[in-house]
Amino acid sequence: MKITYLEFLRGMSCLFIVGWHMAFLAPIGHPTHLTAYWGTDALIMFFMLSGLVINLSESKKPKPLKDFIKNRFIRIYPQFVVGMLLGLIALYITSATFPSAKVLLGNFLILSTMKDYMGYVVPSIQSNLPVWSLSFEVAFYVLFSFTIGRNQKKALFYWFLISLIAIPLFFLRVERDVLTHIIAVLAFSSVWLIGYYIYEYRHYFYVEKYTVLFGLGILPLISRMQFSANFYDPLKYFIFAIFAIPFFRFCLQLPPAGKKIKMIYLMVPHSIFVIAALTIRYMPLTNTIVYSTFPYVYMAVGYAIDRLKLKQFVLKFIDKAGTATGKYSYPLYITHYTVLFVFSRSIHNVLIYALVSLPIIAVIAYGLENWFQPVVMHYFKRAKQQTTLSRPIDLPMPMFNELPLHAETV
Repeated sequence: MKITYLEFLRGMSCLFIVGWHMAFLAPIGHPTHLTAYWGTDALIMFFMLSGLVINLSESKKPKPLKDFIKNRFIRIYPQFVVGMLLGLIALYITSATFPSAKVLLGNFLILSTMKDYMGYVVPSIQSNLPVWSLSFEVAFYVLFSFTIGRNQKKALFYWFLISLIAIPLFFLRVERDVLTHIIAVLAFSSVWLIGYYIYEYRHYFYVEKYTVLFGLGILPLISRMQFSANFYDPLKYFIFAIFAIPFFRFCLQLPPAGKKIKMIYLMVPHSIFVIAALTIRYMPLTNTIVYSTFPYVYMAVGYAIDRLKLKQFVLKFIDKAGTATGKYSYPLYITHYTVLFVFSRSIHNVLIYALVSLPIIAVIAYGLENWFQPVVMHYFKRAKQQTTLSRPIDLPMPMFNELPLHAETV
């Protein structure tokens, strides 16, 4: 089941991340102060969207643990390996330092994190840094698989409680080791679980368009809050996820049901965030003023769309853009950085760097999704059929020595 707004969100989040990395690797320097937060915001949206979509998928068609793990493996790992191999080729082409056997193994086992910010188990290879987030995403899937069963709701509740406990523990840990990695995964899983619970309790609340726009405008201000020196702060992004709930509920495109979230519920905390930003000064005053106005700017844009009768045009754009970008979000994510890494070192003109990199990224993503992934799916489907046909079938004792004329296949 594809939901237009969710596909659009998936695609746009990926494009934000591509833009962030394009700026990060740009030949003229690293203007990350302009783009870093937007890319990280998009990543947190990805985590929430993942939790929501898993619940949506499992609610429509529940799968036993084995099938769930297998489906996730088929979807993620084959393309991940391609991304990693492209990353290794990029290291060779650019004559960059080749990782040790331990680092390679950790990367292929999806256990890597960024050396500068985390570096808990092994660092991600420098030609494909975004793979660090997959170590968290895959961990969320594994944790979720442990909850599958009769007591799933209770197991998920306990997991959520543990994730909340892990947030303060994250700040207490100063070592960069395996235990810290586990704590970090649990802390950030709170964001994934919020996404899961949005779909779980979708009929208990609803929100109207202008309240959604106001809430969406608060998010950039929240993501720039600083509770610690660590750029990837689970407390900040847990708060971010809480205020993103109305937006995700709206994206489900379901009729109103339950309690209405009123705009005043968002305006009060927004005022608190603005006062905190003006008092603590963790970012320049100009930035604080600009970000403080975003909720009202977003509502003004929504109002202008209504007044100019552009709603149908916007909906068509969301539908077409979501269809075009949502489908390719994963192959784009897993390969784009490698292409940018190569050309940022060989092309010194920013415009040419962009014009050469982007088409190649698009072609690779298209090929992976439309040619490579179908081959993988066909291989596993064929292997399953062969396993089913070769497996002995326990039959009841036939009456009058008659054997069945056909066997049911899966």
